[in-house]
Amino acid sequence: MSILDIKNITKSFGKHTVLRDVNLTLDKPGITALVGPNGVGKTTLLNIIANLLIPNKGSVAIMGKSNKNVEVFQDMSYMMDNRVLYDYLTGWDHMKYVADTHKSTKEDIERACAYLNITPFLNKKISEYSLGMKQQLLFSMALVNDPTFFMMDEPFNGLDPSTIIKVRKILVDLKEQGKTILLSSHNLAEVDQMTSEIIFIKDAKVWEEDITGFKEGRYYFTVPKPELALASLADFSPRLENGEITVLPQGRLQEIINRLTAHGEITQIRREEIGSEKRYQEIYGV
Repeated sequence: MSILDIKNITKSFGKHTVLRDVNLTLDKPGITALVGPNGVGKTTLLNIIANLLIPNKGSVAIMGKSNKNVEVFQDMSYMMDNRVLYDYLTGWDHMKYVADTHKSTKEDIERACAYLNITPFLNKKISEYSLGMKQQLLFSMALVNDPTFFMMDEPFNGLDPSTIIKVRKILVDLKEQGKTILLSSHNLAEVDQMTSEIIFIKDAKVWEEDITGFKEGRYYFTVPKPELALASLADFSPRLENGEITVLPQGRLQEIINRLTAHGEITQIRREEIGSEKRYQEIYGV
């Protein structure tokens, strides 16, 4: 049974189509990042999954049940942006409301608050919160019911470096506990530290990619007979640029070196560290 199964989702606002025939399946625990510039449809997709926005067509299933079935929301959570907070209520009011909705206990609230130690400002009204405090409260609210499936819209927004590190560690711990996390983020450096599973949205479509090879780095080789050497690496999709053979090792660097040396001595090797940011630049042309 898939944790998330999206089929043929299309969503338009007037004449503008934001998502077109989107299909996506998450069938194992882990962290998947949803990446793209503002306005490409990341939040729209999350809202459709959470049944807060109705698509023009298509369906969403969460852990084998339609997202229209309220039962699925007992075992999932959705961290939205701080516009869902009420200025005249306290942080405790918000935590208590989430707990009551999920039939969670006071102990569950205390456990969720302990992750980021938000108790010192829990009795303040939201109008007194900084952006970072609001973000920590929203994150803690998402943990109250200890769900199997988390969705998070920009969880690092407004956080200081120390809290970003804490949040990243918590997310990795949750992954190791067998949880599934789908998050949108502009913080590509943090994305690289948590996951290789990335979904890019472009031209109303999703591009699901494993960027492990990009994290490993891109290698540039200079050899005496580049054309012959290039043919020997056909299964690595190499490129010849300015006399250098460019390739992603895919965990087989020594094999690449062995094939190249069969056509003469490698006169130069250089490595370029890349990651989701580099892939982002290639996809969106920035």
